[in-house]
Amino acid sequence: MKKYLIPIIIYLVFIALYIGISRSSHNDYLFLPIWDIRHYLDISEIGYQVYPCTPGVDGYAGQVCGNSGWFPMWPLTVKLIRPLLGGSSKTTFIGLVFLFTLLFFILLFRFMERYYGLKAAVITLSAIAFGPASFYLLTGFPYALLCLLLMIYLLLLYHPQTMAIRIGLFLIALAISLSYPTGILMALLPTVYFIGEVSDRKQSFRSPANWINLAGYVVPFILGPLLLWLYFYLEYDDFFLQLHFQEKYHRTWAIPFWIMLKSLFKEPLVSPENLSILWFGLTFIIFFPFRLRRELWILGIVMYLFSLTTGTTMSIYRHYLIIIPIYMIIGSSDRPLWLKTGYIILGLLIALKVLFPLFMAYRLM
Repeated sequence: MKKYLIPIIIYLVFIALYIGISRSSHNDYLFLPIWDIRHYLDISEIGYQVYPCTPGVDGYAGQVCGNSGWFPMWPLTVKLIRPLLGGSSKTTFIGLVFLFTLLFFILLFRFMERYYGLKAAVITLSAIAFGPASFYLLTGFPYALLCLLLMIYLLLLYHPQTMAIRIGLFLIALAISLSYPTGILMALLPTVYFIGEVSDRKQSFRSPANWINLAGYVVPFILGPLLLWLYFYLEYDDFFLQLHFQEKYHRTWAIPFWIMLKSLFKEPLVSPENLSILWFGLTFIIFFPFRLRRELWILGIVMYLFSLTTGTTMSIYRHYLIIIPIYMIIGSSDRPLWLKTGYIILGLLIALKVLFPLFMAYRLM
């Protein structure tokens, strides 16, 4: 019980910090359906809506508007729980993110304590609680849900594989892939894990049984987007509707390092985007070599670069929030405690001096 008390205390400090700042500033944006949250709320209440953009208002002629750019798992969860909370969408959104964040903190702490020790667990949880964009966990975005699902998946993945565990992994992976665009990238976890297991056992992947076994873990990560796109095809006669919707946000494939350099040299160094690129990116350099399992740090690097491959740094600070392996790298590193503490404090300063004030001013998407 004492070990559970640690993540609960860190959680209480975390929520007290941001609620306290919000209340003292007479600002309630933390709890309002702003930006993308409004779309998640609409999906939970009235479902998907698709219509042509109005030129000069919400896009250009021929572009797709509505809410088809957002994944359904989070609004579906709210829709299912809402009747239990009096039918209020706002209460359900906020109540669930606070609950899911608490559960996520506890599971992340237990995972790190189990595999890397108590000290690593405390530092990892402190890094996520006081990171540059961690306050987004308390908003109506799906990040608390996605982080919780990821921790459940990791705990099941490293558990002895019974049929019940495998069914659980399949369902959680499907839920992850229906929660957020980068959910599909988490298929790297079982892929790298099982390739490594087969290699460590001196087995060959020429065996069909090994390929079939791996496919059973990877397929649900792909199945989520395919099911959503099939729904769009049946409902709106456009299998790639989600991609067509994103066209107006100028997201195109690009070389991530080029996009990073353009941002660093053309935008102010203290912009939210550049501060996030630097804080999260320098983690891979400062805390190398990694003590994490290979599938975790590989996923971290891929997720870090993925947002940049879309050709823009728009909202990259909150996209980086869910790269859980980055916080694990800090916690499990052999670097001295003063360096880890200083790095976490730097992340908190970025949050309190730059990102959160901009968010409260309705200037941070």
